[in-house]
Amino acid sequence: MHNYLLNFDIKSDWHIGSGKEGGAYADALCLKNNEGLPYLPGKSCKGLLRDAFETAKNAGWIEQHMVDLLFGVENREGAQQQGMLQITSAQLCEQESHYIVSKKAAKYLYRVVQYTAIDELTGTAKQSSLRSLEVSVPMLLAAQIRINTAHPAYLENSNRIQIDKKFEQWLTCAITLISELGAKRHRGLGKVTVSAKKV
Repeated sequence: MHNYLLNFDIKSDWHIGSGKEGGAYADALCLKNNEGLPYLPGKSCKGLLRDAFETAKNAGWIEQHMVDLLFGVENREGAQQQGMLQITSAQLCEQESHYIVSKKAAKYLYRVVQYTAIDELTGTAKQSSLRSLEVSVPMLLAAQIRINTAHPAYLENSNRIQIDKKFEQWLTCAITLISELGAKRHRGLGKVTVSAKKV
């Protein structure tokens, strides 16, 4: 079994959008769970990891067909073939979450930053471009990642042998390529270091 704990050590403010507006408080709100805590959806975790694996593939570290088997593929008609990897959402650890919720302290995990668009010709702020963004403060989130050993592609002997032998090496190399997550990365948000531990 391939089970890993994926740690996202977020070093700066970060923003995963909920698609909701906050009125006078902020133009865009962070995604929160039912307890009001920030998290990184499993789909986002998988997207970050796939981008890293694609970069590693381009560098010759991983074979193309293995990236497709792990993450799945979509054909021209839009039909999807599910990959072997299963990744949960990245969240605060259970103890931290319980403490924050019990103390009603979730509001202290957020703040609002403001930014504006700059006119390239004049170097001044564009009119009516001031926006406010709710961001989450730096924190450590953890997700679980595993390979579905019941997946038909894994059950093929040659694939299983290669994955059993090399997956940890691929994962360890690929996560070093992840340095940012979320929105507004060009504004310094979402700086992150990712590590993996076999469990």
